[in-house]
Amino acid sequence: MRNRTRVVLLIVALALGAVVALLGAIGLLVPGVVPTGAAPSLAATVVGAPMAAAVSIAAGLAAVAVGVLGLRGQRGGGDGVVVGAAPGGLRVAAVIVALLVAALIPGGIIPVAGYSFVLVVAGLVVVGLVLLTVRRPVIGVIGIALVAGVLVLAALRLPLATFAPRVLEALAPRLGELAVSFAHLVAACALAAWAIGEPAVRGRFAAGVLRHRRAITIAAALCALPYVFCRLTWLTPWPLLAPAGALAPDIRMVGLLLGGAMLAAGLLTLALCLPWADRFPQWMAGVGGRPVPAGLAVVAASFVAVMFTVGGVDLVRVAATNGGALAVGVLELLLVLPFWLWGPLLGFATWGYAMHRGRPEGRPAAPRAIGDRGLSDTLRARATAELDAIEERELHRSAR
Repeated sequence: MRNRTRVVLLIVALALGAVVALLGAIGLLVPGVVPTGAAPSLAATVVGAPMAAAVSIAAGLAAVAVGVLGLRGQRGGGDGVVVGAAPGGLRVAAVIVALLVAALIPGGIIPVAGYSFVLVVAGLVVVGLVLLTVRRPVIGVIGIALVAGVLVLAALRLPLATFAPRVLEALAPRLGELAVSFAHLVAACALAAWAIGEPAVRGRFAAGVLRHRRAITIAAALCALPYVFCRLTWLTPWPLLAPAGALAPDIRMVGLLLGGAMLAAGLLTLALCLPWADRFPQWMAGVGGRPVPAGLAVVAASFVAVMFTVGGVDLVRVAATNGGALAVGVLELLLVLPFWLWGPLLGFATWGYAMHRGRPEGRPAAPRAIGDRGLSDTLRARATAELDAIEERELHRSAR
């Protein structure tokens, strides 16, 4: 990542660390004022609400300290490339503080994130179709027709038009809780992204992560398959993990949309080891062929990794304490919703990607060859004409 991005991450961690400490102080002095959501945080579950507020103060101040120390040691050149690397101890401390801050997020974040991500995926599809249509009009129109056809067929059987209003209506009463969760999540993400965004490879463990980053990334992406498979069975007469009785249209719609969002999340995870994570695909108008900003991918993946890790542990905790068929419930969560595994694997995959992009051979080079796809037809023709002119001058010179 560029030095400018790392500085921004440190400033965000510092500012939101102060917010986390302030929320902890308010929760300690005036209990019940800070929204806790439908379920307490992991920290509150383990040590109780009063002690969790004290932990929030300590974690917030620690985030501030990491931000200050990181900014003091940060220096870079005029082009924004990092000159000095952060001490290893400070980066380890940043990861620990990030996990501690994330453990203070109110429970139930995974369901909220799932419904929200459905809307995000819909927006990404629309943007992708627009960029494809601008660059490849025929293919883009065909893609739009296919998507429109699928939506029309689905709308005939499922209440798709009501999904977005229902999600927004359900989220409205939880705005306070979501604001608290977002502050903690972004603070933890900033710390984690700054720590793993260090391009240098240090030690055998880091070298091992870099060497096996593709296998780690593929393993992380495979975590999406169990849930996607279960939701695909809802299209058959034998739906798995479905409510008892016949599936109502609205329940079937929500399940299929969440399954589609999970599939998109798996594909985005897999993209960390694909060429798309190094350079935008050629079909994307405006940015096609250009290098992907490493900071963009690292920050986005770190955000999801932190959320999945804490949310996955929270889901397992809830399943293990709900009573009833404990063994079956825990096993279903471990196999069908393996966020507890997906989150850490995604974190290591992101770290490996950051180290890959930090190496000279891992940075996408500017296209120079005449046949390079990154060159437009005009530039390719101009380069060919110049080479022909040079060759002709050399022939005349040798003839003399």
